Amino acid sequence: MLDISLSFPTPDGSQTIAIEDERTSFGRGSEATHRFDDDGLSRLHSTVYREGDRIWVVDENSTNGTFVNGERAAPGGTPLRNGDTIRIGHRTNLTVHIAEKPAEMPMVAPASAAQAAPALSRPSLGQPTNWIPLVVIAGALFIISVSVVFIVVSAVGFGEKEIVSKPDPDNPEIDPDKPTPRPSTDNSKTSSSPATNDNTGNNSLPPDPNPTPVSIPTPTGKKYPEMSDVEKRQYLEGRSMRIAQVIGNSSSEKIPDAAIDKIKAFVDAYATRLRAKQRTGACGFGDNLQSTYERAAKDAPFVVKAFNEKGVDARIGLYLAMIESEHCTCLQSGTGPLGMFQFTYATAKLHFSPSDGVVKGASPSNPDVRCQPEPAARAAASYMKALTGRYGTGPMSVPLAIGSYNSGEGGLSSNLEKALSSGALPRDFWTLIEKSDMLSKQFQAENFKYVPKFFAAAIIGENPQDFGLTLQPISTYSK
Repeated sequence: MLDISLSFPTPDGSQTIAIEDERTSFGRGSEATHRFDDDGLSRLHSTVYREGDRIWVVDENSTNGTFVNGERAAPGGTPLRNGDTIRIGHRTNLTVHIAEKPAEMPMVAPASAAQAAPALSRPSLGQPTNWIPLVVIAGALFIISVSVVFIVVSAVGFGEKEIVSKPDPDNPEIDPDKPTPRPSTDNSKTSSSPATNDNTGNNSLPPDPNPTPVSIPTPTGKKYPEMSDVEKRQYLEGRSMRIAQVIGNSSSEKIPDAAIDKIKAFVDAYATRLRAKQRTGACGFGDNLQSTYERAAKDAPFVVKAFNEKGVDARIGLYLAMIESEHCTCLQSGTGPLGMFQFTYATAKLHFSPSDGVVKGASPSNPDVRCQPEPAARAAASYMKALTGRYGTGPMSVPLAIGSYNSGEGGLSSNLEKALSSGALPRDFWTLIEKSDMLSKQFQAENFKYVPKFFAAAIIGENPQDFGLTLQPISTYSK
């Protein structure tokens, strides 16, 4: 475990804040863990998160922003390294210190006088010196040395012998006369097992903030309904990777086959609605696919604006609304959440600003502000910003945040803890899918489906013409 701290100058000298807890917040209000007398700070300005040896800072929608080495902190958080400087407010600078904890040396009791080795005394000038034992010892050492040299030379040989390899009759593809091929860099052929070096908490450094995007070839020249089953899977692998890249940190490990199976099931279900009859009357699920995505395109300008203002990718908002309500502005679920983004009363009170328009017991016949699309979009962006900050900066942090939107932060965290306790697995949503048999029935019934459904909705919305829709990518309808 690393020793992590922040230091800052004061008139009385440098002071240090130890970063030991999961979250340490800064600002000038009572809700901040550490408060500074800086009129440029918001009440809750920024938060430093720590998970094992990973550490990152998230701006809490402050007025003046949070900067790391002069660069504005990323929306999902910026990883911190030793020597980085965090600037908040007008004059508050925090220096990051990351070092190995010093090893604890075992205590050794000093030897008593009786235990101490006796010092060798020089022979007295008056005593004769007996040289015979010394000569015998020297001779023995010489014989031992010669023997060791002879043994080593015999084992190694006086000349380098040529080693001839013969082809393995049981594996004729291995030809020793040909150079060993380099591992393939085609990510479509990699194992579906999640990588273990992103978010395990076992690494001393956080993930690379600028990884190389992964590319998977996809079939071209056919619309999705015309593809074979193999082509559909190949198409969905590529498009899923692309969605993961654009909503996360520009990179993603290969999505497991179990997740592709779920994504495909949802995409296939959406595709059956291409010829469905358009609904009349109240807005709801199951409408004609063209009509459903036309509603999304109509809502896109204010959703894009709201999420951009919070520094969260707008496509997250567009497709959260798709899977929560199919962009029906005042839909209510049987358990009470209301509106396009299906806010509960408690969560709405936290993220609508002002919150006095949130009314307990509201419904489509007696609506509150949750049924107003533009304020609802701003509240959803605020909520997703908070969730993304909670789950960190790794490429899989956004799917985790999307999953927690459905279950609540606490529910997903407990399921995640159960999954990761099984071994050294990456901290990502796809791990939860692979370990779903260990998790709660609520996860298996709802969350297992939620993120794959989001990916399915986003794949169609960002590639509508591949599915026979007469629309541009929904995220391009920004005005």
